[in-house]
Amino acid sequence: MTSQQSSEERGGARGVMDRVRDGASSQISQQKDRATEGLTSLAQAVRQSTQSLRDNQQGTVAQYVERAADRIEQFSTTLRERDLKELARDAERFARRQPAVFIGAAFAAGVLAARFLKSSADGDVYRNDYRPMGSSGSRYRNTEPSGSRLPGSMPDTRGGTRPSPAGDL
Repeated sequence: MTSQQSSEERGGARGVMDRVRDGASSQISQQKDRATEGLTSLAQAVRQSTQSLRDNQQGTVAQYVERAADRIEQFSTTLRERDLKELARDAERFARRQPAVFIGAAFAAGVLAARFLKSSADGDVYRNDYRPMGSSGSRYRNTEPSGSRLPGSMPDTRGGTRPSPAGDL
């Protein structure tokens, strides 16, 4: 292999990495924009709830809720005005100053993300749909279509499917 070929391959790899980095940056930027829009909507909804609190003579609670709405809106504005590099630097600085809080917040965010993903999953291998059959036959019937088992899965004792302990042998 010549040094010219090696140089061209490195240049090609850099080009691919640059395209991947730009695509990821664009996706993150779009997600950031969606998040700021959602936070702004949340702040408006929280603010609207203060009127009903005031109508019910809950003025003190309404003040706290209004402050919370202000903080949410302030965070949304800060997020909107900063670019990704600034946000990453801010997160790094915070992690260095308050590592325990940062790790706790990261854990909580991970748990929330996992709950969200789990609740929004369309097809779950472990999901069984049982419906009452009535007086004839067994008490419950599995509504899983025949032949819908995944490769390497076995019938579950409840009529659904579960992964095979040995996988696909």
